[in-house]
Amino acid sequence: MLNVKNLQRLGSGTVKNVYQHPQDASKIIKTIKPQLVAADGGFVKHGAFKRAVYQGVYRQFRREILQYLQLCKTHYATGIFQFPIETPYGLVATSEGLGLVVEKILGPDGRAWTLEDLAKGPGLESKHQMALDRFFDDCVQKHIVFGEVNDAGILYTEARSGYPEFVLVDGIGEKLMVPVRAMFPAISARYVRKTQRRIQRQLDALRKS
Repeated sequence: MLNVKNLQRLGSGTVKNVYQHPQDASKIIKTIKPQLVAADGGFVKHGAFKRAVYQGVYRQFRREILQYLQLCKTHYATGIFQFPIETPYGLVATSEGLGLVVEKILGPDGRAWTLEDLAKGPGLESKHQMALDRFFDDCVQKHIVFGEVNDAGILYTEARSGYPEFVLVDGIGEKLMVPVRAMFPAISARYVRKTQRRIQRQLDALRKS
């Protein structure tokens, strides 16, 4: 078991902590913040019934893994295993519970630049906007199911494929109890485009401010 006290903590979000993988610089480990987890493995804020269903706090990991497996299945004939979402590599036991091992997405300067960081910091250049448009197009074309996606969960890189691109690292996979987005590409596409319009409005507002 990995003791997170011995790992480099790279950051944290509302729900997860992020650590550098101890043996592989190209990977990170995501854990669920222990203070959010009840003794039964569900979220403390949820009622007993909701905590009991599915995989509790680890349903977020399950969504991401299932989405990746579905993409690999769909693109089996092409031999493609890289998509506009971070690549999951497996699970590992840590002192903060189960950790999800995923690829590390970095910008040209070696920093993890989110779309939000770019917009509020140096600003979006034409290459960023083109990469963002292509990202949403790819998500529609490849039937990538969005949960709750925002500009803080989309990272920018130029090293992954040799050109500017955005990669989804949070909000991946079906959240609905009846998985209509996963079952019907057209419904999923409408939701992706709705998310795109919302994020684009936010970016345009930042440009004007």
